[in-house]
Amino acid sequence: MKKNILSGTILVAALLASIIASTSSCSKKTAPSDNPPAPEPAKAPAAAPKVEPTNTVVAAPTNPPVVAPPVVSNPPPVVATPAPASEPAPTLPPIAKPVVKVVEMPATTPPPPKNFYSDDSAKNGKCCAALATNQNYYFRVRAGYQHVNHGDNNDTWFASAKFYARPDALRERAGKNAWLIPDAEAELAHEYLAKPDDSANPGSDEGISFRTSFFWPWMRWTCRELCRKNEICPFTQKLAFGFGPTANVGFEQLFDGSEARLTRYFGARMTINRDGFIEYTAGGTDGLAGTRQQIAAELPIYQSRDREVRYVLRGLWNTGAHNTPDVLQGGIFVEMPLGIFTTPGKWRDLVPFRK
Repeated sequence: MKKNILSGTILVAALLASIIASTSSCSKKTAPSDNPPAPEPAKAPAAAPKVEPTNTVVAAPTNPPVVAPPVVSNPPPVVATPAPASEPAPTLPPIAKPVVKVVEMPATTPPPPKNFYSDDSAKNGKCCAALATNQNYYFRVRAGYQHVNHGDNNDTWFASAKFYARPDALRERAGKNAWLIPDAEAELAHEYLAKPDDSANPGSDEGISFRTSFFWPWMRWTCRELCRKNEICPFTQKLAFGFGPTANVGFEQLFDGSEARLTRYFGARMTINRDGFIEYTAGGTDGLAGTRQQIAAELPIYQSRDREVRYVLRGLWNTGAHNTPDVLQGGIFVEMPLGIFTTPGKWRDLVPFRK
């Protein structure tokens, strides 16, 4: 027991002695010296160690740990923005359902209309008559050139005043008796007229004539235009035709002092667009021998856009006994309303075929 205590005491003393010796040696090394050490010669930099390629796998970098955001205990109040007001959807009108109407055919044939002229005929007469106006009764004046042959040749000027009657409204009121009401024309003209057969100098001479004509349009029909529509040409529109009996009665008076002569001719007429016509008649003229036959025609070749001014071609052939000369007349006239002389703005309509 004593040996063990003694040996332990010797070991502790030896340990303390070694600790003190090491402490003193360290203090000597760290104490500064009065003479600085001589500088050591510069050494060459060590060569970089040679890195040999290896098949080692480089570890992927690890993601840093995720830090949770700090918890805000008292967040600021959030201001709510109002939503934009939505526009109301447009309201559509209700769609009406088609009504199916069942029409039953009558057991008996319906009676014909009381009016002589149907509605379709009246519309065609208004729309397709190239030279008709909206008036039922109106005046026109004519002036132009005329050539007459009655065994001789004479050229003269022509002038007349003409009255038109288109009683369509009267026909509508007449109902079933409308076929009795005619279209009427009356014309007072200055022209060259045929002399009587017993005249000392047969031929033609200057005079005046008055003629009235009546036409009953018992038949009417229309046809399509013949070519491209043109407002100034009467025949480039739908053509309205009429056919029926006609009667022409009047008198002629030469300026040579002879007596007035009665004329009367009856026959058939076909109208084109109401004012143009072609007719064949038979009758007589006092002073010209025998029963005579006559073919007359008037055709408009130009009209203004308001259909009040027009140019007309007129021709007439009157023949009788073989021993008497025929009467031939031809001319071109301009027809215009009376009010054109007081309306200078309409004078330009007198220039034909103006665009």
